[in-house]
Amino acid sequence: MANAAVFTSNSLAIVSKIPGLIRGRTNISSRRRMGELAATEEAELRPNATVARDGSGDYETIGEAVKAVPERSKRRFFIYVKRGEYKENVVVGKDSWNLVMYGDGSEKTVVSGRLNYVDDGLGPFDSATLIAEGRGFVAMDMGFKNTAGPEKFQAAAVRSSSDRSIFYRCRFDAYQDTLYAHSNRQFYRDCAVTGTVDFIFGNAAAVFQNCRVEARQPMRGQYNTITAQSKSDPNQNTGFAVHRCSIGPRGNVTARTYFGRPWENYSTAVVMVSEIGGVIDPEGWSAWEPGSDAPDSIFYGEYKNNGPGSGLGGRVTWPGYRPAIEDDEAEGFSVEKFIQGSEWIEGLNIRYDPHI
Repeated sequence: MANAAVFTSNSLAIVSKIPGLIRGRTNISSRRRMGELAATEEAELRPNATVARDGSGDYETIGEAVKAVPERSKRRFFIYVKRGEYKENVVVGKDSWNLVMYGDGSEKTVVSGRLNYVDDGLGPFDSATLIAEGRGFVAMDMGFKNTAGPEKFQAAAVRSSSDRSIFYRCRFDAYQDTLYAHSNRQFYRDCAVTGTVDFIFGNAAAVFQNCRVEARQPMRGQYNTITAQSKSDPNQNTGFAVHRCSIGPRGNVTARTYFGRPWENYSTAVVMVSEIGGVIDPEGWSAWEPGSDAPDSIFYGEYKNNGPGSGLGGRVTWPGYRPAIEDDEAEGFSVEKFIQGSEWIEGLNIRYDPHI
């Protein structure tokens, strides 16, 4: 976990001019950076490689197709994965840039693994069914799951360390530590995430927009925490923004369920303009250990939410919690201000709302 903090600090740390708030990042156009997409690239999806379990494509496994991706390419490389369940662990290495992987739907093209802490001694960094490290990774219309089950503890479906990574119309299913938004800038649109303990976690600057976030019933004695954001340095421009999403249960959930808990002292997360189901505990947020207080240095906020779980009357009263952040604070977590989305969410007809 220490490596994760160092990596992110090197990638995203800046000097914050306004303590306690996250404003727009320094506006350096990523179009001119090494590894950015060629300006003449077309938006139409034309596969460079096709994966099919039945042998009708170029490859029968996703892993084989990923090996064909040119290193550090400035152009997108498209892999079409036909419908089916692919039981494999896929690693998109740090030199595989601008890979677009797309399927036939999040419940039709599914990548399934079961690496976990109990059986394999692996934490979420290495147990994820999909690991994306190369910059500019995009996944569309695919599902990713870890089937190890709650009794195996940490068992991730996806880890993304990819800067400017996009997940569009994807699904992430597991229990503890489902989605490791590890580092760098990330965008999730029209996705579904299910899990129990800390099931969206890490130290990325990540925006989740128009997604379904669904808590599952955990093991006896556990409670659900949706986010566990791990910002450890006040100069890091990292955090989780949940914007225009729905938060509710998957199936019958009787366990206490919270928006999140602070993995590190500067943990940052906001829930904005979202539909909050009654599954959320009236306190809203949890400390890392039950019965304790969160560090004063966290930034947790809510903004113009609705639904039966959105009431603020019973919320925690920590100094680092803002029950109703201001308009300009909310805009600081928008796709445009927080992750400069207009510079890189383009060319694939991916919808996004740049502002709150």
